[in-house]
Amino acid sequence: MEDHDQMQDDNCSVDFDMQLIGNFLSFASRGDRVGLNQMLRAGTSPNVQDYDRRTALHLAASEGHAPIVELLLHYKANVNLKDRWQRTPLTDARLYGHRDICRILEVNGGKDFINDQPMTVRHEQDSNELNFDISELNTEQTKTVEQGVFGESVKVKWRGTWVVKTVIKSQIYHPVKMILTAKVNTLLRELRHPNILQFLGSIVHGEEMILITEYLSKGNLDDILSAKSRLDLPTGLRYALDIARGINYLHEHKPFPIAHNHLDPRNLLQDEADHLKIGEYWVQMLYKQIHPNQDMFFQGQRKDDPSSTSNQSNDTKNDIYRFGLIFYQMLEGRHMMTNMKFDFIHLKSVDFEPKFQISRCPKRIRQLIEQCMSKDPMARPSFAAVIEVLEEVSTSLGRAGCPVC
Repeated sequence: MEDHDQMQDDNCSVDFDMQLIGNFLSFASRGDRVGLNQMLRAGTSPNVQDYDRRTALHLAASEGHAPIVELLLHYKANVNLKDRWQRTPLTDARLYGHRDICRILEVNGGKDFINDQPMTVRHEQDSNELNFDISELNTEQTKTVEQGVFGESVKVKWRGTWVVKTVIKSQIYHPVKMILTAKVNTLLRELRHPNILQFLGSIVHGEEMILITEYLSKGNLDDILSAKSRLDLPTGLRYALDIARGINYLHEHKPFPIAHNHLDPRNLLQDEADHLKIGEYWVQMLYKQIHPNQDMFFQGQRKDDPSSTSNQSNDTKNDIYRFGLIFYQMLEGRHMMTNMKFDFIHLKSVDFEPKFQISRCPKRIRQLIEQCMSKDPMARPSFAAVIEVLEEVSTSLGRAGCPVC
């Protein structure tokens, strides 16, 4: 009995530690100096690492947050810890072109063990990263979780940490088949942003793909909207910024933008710090492997659907339309759409236009939503422009007596 109780205590400790680490790394990635400093003063080690052994210093160096880098160094952060890919914080700072951070790290003894020596080119057929070791998954305490639209997800233990195992049938939408190559698997594992769900690895098992992602315990945006008629303006703006920043990161990916194309309240997940993370951004990357211009996946969509354009595989305007619709629901409430049978997967209700009859939305936000949902895809703004408007309105709200027009 005592051993059982001890086991439960250990599990709770692991869960708590991972939540604490997640919050700590999130502060570093967002550039939140106040939050990070509070945790450091409370005794959190500056060298804690996530699933991929990345530290707060790695994330701050990647995102270009020089004040965060200096704060972590003040607390004696190890400047040369390596992540899963043998990259140091200096490697990341060089990769993203943050020269000021490179100088700070070099002065403090930072080394770049990858870029200071010839790089070995690894061919895709030599990669073994596609094979996630299924024997490391402890399925004794599995629990079904709602973490998206595509596939069935359960919570399992991996190396003492809760993760999510999602099973996706390769023939998810007949006749389009899903394929996960080693190249795409590696790309997904290397994507890093505080507003996208962390992809850990995958297993191909017969006609099924098993995806392993981080576990977020606080549910999804669909749950939040189901519990509340609508969100208050500050919360709606904060969630909208989370979504916009995450999608903008995907759209700005080089050399090719990553379009989500399936943005849905059910794959927008809430982390421990009450911020949203975007899941299922990999679906478009998986099914397009067969026919890049495949239209069969979109059989349910009409050709005059304002959310679609001729090139689905690289379409970023679809994401803007879906974002506008989700933002509208957050602020105006789902009761504004009660007479419609809305299908987020196929966006069948293409004639919907946002109405602001008795609205608490500032004029700037109403205009933004209308632009995002324009029937002309080319009239929709980029996510960089969306972020600029949202940040401006959020700042204005924070000023006492400053009206938002």
